[in-house]
Amino acid sequence: MLARTAAAQTITNAGFETWVTRDSVEAPTGWLNTDDVYAYYYNKPTGTFDIGAVTKSTDAHSGNYAAKLTTTSVPLTNNSTALVPGLLVLGAQAGKYNFLGIPVGGTGYNKRPTQMQFSYKFSGADADSALALVYLSSSSNGKPVVAGIGGQYLAASATYVTVSLPITYDPNNSTVPDSIHIIFASGYSQHIGSNFPTNVKAGSTLLVDDISLSGGGVLATRADAGTQAQLTVAPNPAPAGRFQLAAAEPALASAAYTVFDMLGQVVARQPALAVPSSTRELDLSGLRTGIYQLRLDSPKGLITRQLVVQ
Repeated sequence: MLARTAAAQTITNAGFETWVTRDSVEAPTGWLNTDDVYAYYYNKPTGTFDIGAVTKSTDAHSGNYAAKLTTTSVPLTNNSTALVPGLLVLGAQAGKYNFLGIPVGGTGYNKRPTQMQFSYKFSGADADSALALVYLSSSSNGKPVVAGIGGQYLAASATYVTVSLPITYDPNNSTVPDSIHIIFASGYSQHIGSNFPTNVKAGSTLLVDDISLSGGGVLATRADAGTQAQLTVAPNPAPAGRFQLAAAEPALASAAYTVFDMLGQVVARQPALAVPSSTRELDLSGLRTGIYQLRLDSPKGLITRQLVVQ
């Protein structure tokens, strides 16, 4: 079992107080912006693009500045235009691998925080869903392997809202990460995995400030193989999103559970049953089709299952 001290952990330039001029464009120190991301996609040198989708703003939550991300209309060579979301990616360079369609970026980090906090404002005539994403990775054969992740779409807000975004770790992987990756986008609803969003909303503006990391308490241990094998889940896939948990040992099926989506967001949670039972229904009928992760916090350790809603 691993133990971590619950303490605040810092990120370089997390309040966007420091900006530098790169290729005649001002950018927050230590962060990639939309210009860097599109240069990466098109395999062009840094400085090729000057989209202006990320700028310095004095409308800050604290301090002097915040980062302002704006979905911007960009002219194309065929006399048409494209809408480009403002993108911020933590790190000094794009790298040659990507995650969810976004260059990896990232910076060295060797802790396992449980939350990322930040403050934001999000507005626009018809604001899209802005995105905040954090994940921690370790290197394997030169490629990042995700150890923990948290993500959330951000609702419109005319005033600053402070968010505490949970970071969920793979219970099968206790590796200490070597990098942290943070991404913000002014418009990315329904576009994860697509390099070029097609229906983001023009003028959507996201202000981001005061990012911090915290947590890292005792990490629960995974139940042994024999205990894992006792739990059955059926049907799986479940066409109606309703699963039946069963175990010969009632304490297993009755344990408190949490269900996560592929972004690591909590989509369902239930406490342990007051009266232990060897069977239990898990109802995910309200969720869209897709793959989810079930975690049971049993007295004998974590039990996990992949669930498929059809």
